[in-house]
Amino acid sequence: MALTKNYGLGSEALLDAAVELVERAHERDTVFEAEATVRLTVNSFARFADTGPTQSAERAKLDVRLRIRREAGGQLFEAAASGQALDEIAMDSLIDQADSIAAISPAVGTPIELGGHVEVSTGTCDPATLTHGPREKAAAIKKAIAAVRAVGATPAGLFDTTGSAVAIANSKGRQVRNESTRASFALTVTGPSEGGLGGSGWAESIRSRVGDLDIDSVIERAIAKAAIGQERGAVEPGEYTVILEPAAVSSLLLFASYYGFGAKEVAEKSSFLCGRIGEKAFADSVTIIDNWNHRLHKSCSFDGEGSPKRVTPLVTGGVLGNPVTDRTFAVKSGGVAEDSTGHASPQPSSSGPSASCLCVEPGESSTAELIAGVKRGLLVTQFHYTNMIDPREMMLTGMTRNGLFLIEDGQIVRPLKNLRFTESLMRAMANVKAVGSELDISGALFDGEVITPALCVEGFRFTSSTDF
Repeated sequence: MALTKNYGLGSEALLDAAVELVERAHERDTVFEAEATVRLTVNSFARFADTGPTQSAERAKLDVRLRIRREAGGQLFEAAASGQALDEIAMDSLIDQADSIAAISPAVGTPIELGGHVEVSTGTCDPATLTHGPREKAAAIKKAIAAVRAVGATPAGLFDTTGSAVAIANSKGRQVRNESTRASFALTVTGPSEGGLGGSGWAESIRSRVGDLDIDSVIERAIAKAAIGQERGAVEPGEYTVILEPAAVSSLLLFASYYGFGAKEVAEKSSFLCGRIGEKAFADSVTIIDNWNHRLHKSCSFDGEGSPKRVTPLVTGGVLGNPVTDRTFAVKSGGVAEDSTGHASPQPSSSGPSASCLCVEPGESSTAELIAGVKRGLLVTQFHYTNMIDPREMMLTGMTRNGLFLIEDGQIVRPLKNLRFTESLMRAMANVKAVGSELDISGALFDGEVITPALCVEGFRFTSSTDF
């Protein structure tokens, strides 16, 4: 398959290639079943600093994955191999690799039949996002640099646009394809101060279409957060009422996505859901849904097995629901494979299903109103270096980043030096006092994104202070 100059994605062509690879594999006498996944990702980004753009690139990557099953003595043996080309030689090489690995692999303990025909959404690609190169990004970068320089501060940022197309086909007749785009603009503003203790501010906008990015708002928020000309003060570690902005909420909830909301972790007794399903563990105001089809940001409509993703309630009014499943864990949970909620990893895999599209339902108060309701507390822009201590209680530790502020009598009064937190997500979500009304899409310094408003949490635990 050719990668065109204008980065056309063409999931139809990817699906044709996946079908051809499956048919080619099935011609082998040793191959009992086959499944092919073909993914094309195109990306354009530009990093910038106070001197202007510092790095830019336009990239395209083709990933091909073939999973095959051999049958012998009434048992199935399976394996997968990966490549980055789709010509006949590359296909035959991939089949050889997967087949030879399957020949020496242990038998599949409880084989789950590959899924058959399903209907899924094919998604949409925004042409403007696909063709948005460094030249198109220059105007926004120029505007950001000029605005930050005008207040005597230093900018740094990233403008990124990505298009993705994926197709899955198998020998049982499953043929699915999807296209999507993503754009993001992030800006960090550092204020001048002797000793490097000046205020810093960060903001980001993420959307499916580049035209929907709010560049002006990102610039305005980052500059406002930088608290130009002020040095950061200090507060003692302890328990505080906090306003967690969406980026801070995201970096906490993503750990629940990776380690808690999946059926494998529940089966292995390592999930915070264990013994709590059906119980009220979070505040009444907390409702979390795994929703690939959210109006703000649509993701792929199927999972690594080609099963349709289901919009799945995870927490409803504080009550914990059932975990997400794949075909294997749908059967292990007492159902049939088609009961899968559509959250599988590409198979075969030791990873279980995971909730990858967390969406927190909004409340009724704006972020400004949340802040106004705090007698004394902290506004947290972002967390980083966040790590897991105990998955059963979702005990996490990490540090504030890119803007920590003291709130007194409902007003932001000054920027603060960073604090380290050690807090249970279970406890924090139970202590949610109010949920913001303004949804945003936020990620963390690792994979994944969450659609969430700001949260007001009482008694959030900070365990040590810093000098920066």
